[in-house]
Amino acid sequence: MSPVSRYKPWPCPWTAYKTPSFLVQPTTPKMWNHTCPPNFSDHTYATKHGVKLDLRIWPAESSTSPTTTTSTGTTSPSTRTTSADASNPSPWILYVHGGAYCGGKHYLPNAWVIPSFRPRGYTVVSIAYRFAPYAGLSEMKQDGIDAYHWCRSNLQQITPVDIDSCTLIGESAGGTIVSLLAHYLPVRSVVNIYGPTDFLDTHYSPKTPASKTDIQPLTDKWSEEDCRQAIKSRDLSKAITVCPYVFDIPIQKVKDQWSAPNFEYTEQQRFNWEVKRYMRTYKLLFKVILRTDDITDEEEELEIFRKSSPLHMLDEKKVYPPTWFLHGDSDLVVPIAQAERMRDKLVKMGIETGVSFEPGEGHEFDNKYTVSLSHFSIFW
Repeated sequence: MSPVSRYKPWPCPWTAYKTPSFLVQPTTPKMWNHTCPPNFSDHTYATKHGVKLDLRIWPAESSTSPTTTTSTGTTSPSTRTTSADASNPSPWILYVHGGAYCGGKHYLPNAWVIPSFRPRGYTVVSIAYRFAPYAGLSEMKQDGIDAYHWCRSNLQQITPVDIDSCTLIGESAGGTIVSLLAHYLPVRSVVNIYGPTDFLDTHYSPKTPASKTDIQPLTDKWSEEDCRQAIKSRDLSKAITVCPYVFDIPIQKVKDQWSAPNFEYTEQQRFNWEVKRYMRTYKLLFKVILRTDDITDEEEELEIFRKSSPLHMLDEKKVYPPTWFLHGDSDLVVPIAQAERMRDKLVKMGIETGVSFEPGEGHEFDNKYTVSLSHFSIFW
């Protein structure tokens, strides 16, 4: 059961069902081309089975504070851009990226996150976690819990924060993870950005015909048998925490965009993404991350899906943090019904809930919003 018994007023008093102004007034779309915001610091919060788990911290901003950025994007405490101090600590965000549970990076959140929150006094922490197929959803969830507790123990020594004022934000796979974490951690609020919440949805069933977004043929480098063996392995020492979606961008451009000077493409990354393509094509992804791929009893498998779903975990709950959902109503990867069902459940529970449903938009639509402070008025 969750240790959460009550919630203080959340730091972002969103009005239920009000579309945020920064999502209404976009500038020219710049999909996928945003670069890592400066003035951050990198840290390792755990090492598991030889796999290092990192996080990146952007302290809250002040427009008048001096800044000095190194070649790696880090700043010293004396020059860190922050308006917070011991008498005025900032609320903080634990951000979890997406990537189909198999890829992505913690180096920079979606385009609008840092410009929206840092100038308004929020410290942002973006975390790495271990990917499928070698890690399952339980390991991903535990990584999130461990990152949260690392922050509770260390974040105040890095930048002044109100350690009890945490908001969870996650996109896609990260949306699932933060919606799970909210069942276990005493956070103030949650933002789920088009993340799956109901694993019982027939959209994900292998019995449902694959859509055009599901069919992702393999390259010639690895076979389906290679992918099947990787799925069976579950060797956590092979899990990776950074994996790009494409490998044809010049590596220096990636390093510069992510402010990750030591990043390199690897065969392990390429294979991990190949396994993802195999799992999507045959609709095996949720069977793999929930470790039901060897279960032959359908009822047993469905019960695991139910008990693992953030939505259905609410059946035995009376409390849950205030939650906001961002979703495109034409999303073919994660149907908007996922957000609608959990929103409706939370409303019935009396939980403060809001939505921003974007007409005509699909998955990952929000990366087109790259506005800076001068281009919008925020609503909190």
